[in-house]
Amino acid sequence: MPIVAHRKPSAVSFPIWLGARAFLKPLLALYPLTDAWMKQLCLIDRFAGFAPQPRSVVFSTLTLAGRPADLMLPNGPSRRDDDTAILYLHGGAFVVGGPSTHRSVTTRLCRYAELPVFSLSYRQLPAGGVGTSVHDAYSAYQELVEQRGYRKIVIAGDSAGGFLCGKIVELAAANGLTPPVAMIGISPLLDLDLGTNPDRSSRSDAYLPQSKMAMLAPKFDWGPIPFAGTRRINTVDAALFPPTVMITAQNEMVEPDVIEFIERLDAAGVRALVHSYSWQVHAFPVLAPTGHPEVTHAIEAVASFAAEAIREARSSVDESQELTG
Repeated sequence: MPIVAHRKPSAVSFPIWLGARAFLKPLLALYPLTDAWMKQLCLIDRFAGFAPQPRSVVFSTLTLAGRPADLMLPNGPSRRDDDTAILYLHGGAFVVGGPSTHRSVTTRLCRYAELPVFSLSYRQLPAGGVGTSVHDAYSAYQELVEQRGYRKIVIAGDSAGGFLCGKIVELAAANGLTPPVAMIGISPLLDLDLGTNPDRSSRSDAYLPQSKMAMLAPKFDWGPIPFAGTRRINTVDAALFPPTVMITAQNEMVEPDVIEFIERLDAAGVRALVHSYSWQVHAFPVLAPTGHPEVTHAIEAVASFAAEAIREARSSVDESQELTG
């Protein structure tokens, strides 16, 4: 079965879930979505940038496809190839967050996967709608492949970043670009119109309010770069996707779409797996503190899955070279 359920939560899970339900969900439901208030959200990533730089990896900043990005490299010897890396796309409903707010998860991915991790600061509301975010994410992927020599790229993202990963697969196929070797989704948003989907509910979600997603939906179509292609990743041809692993919190709002997506990939013969954890919050590997047992398990699981996908891709290339040689 492509669904692995983890139903024995650690003790630290309960206060995090209850705190998110009691305080974060009401706050998000009440937060105004005017341009002025959305602009203030960029301060969260800016303030997060003042935190000490991670010491467990080699950390630097750079420009990728014209956008700021973090680069993390494994600290010490690793088993990586020079043409293999992870492109990480942060979540935040296309309105909040950035590489600084997500350094805990990107650092862990770098350490466990033993791969370079590029974490992109793509444009968000109100500076640009989702079409602009997609353009920035795909351009970063394209630059890594065509200009920086990375032929085996794992695309990874949480929440809104998961949607961008799906769009990279769609656009890479449409443009004949080398596809990613694996995809990692952490509570990925797979339906841009989730907030207005009558078959979905946030009643059991620890902190995501569906009403706020519905209010954001019309803003997703803002320019300056128009949105194109599918708004629902589940409508993309399943055969186009690389081996895919996803992490969800049990009964969170995005989980039904994730399960449907993983089952579609599995039926199409694509190696696909989802780990569902009880008493966790949306995108918990990003939000939970260091030492949280489920976070460690989740990161180890996706890193192991990606490593196997990379080995398979490498083996496939070697076999092709032997046949043509």
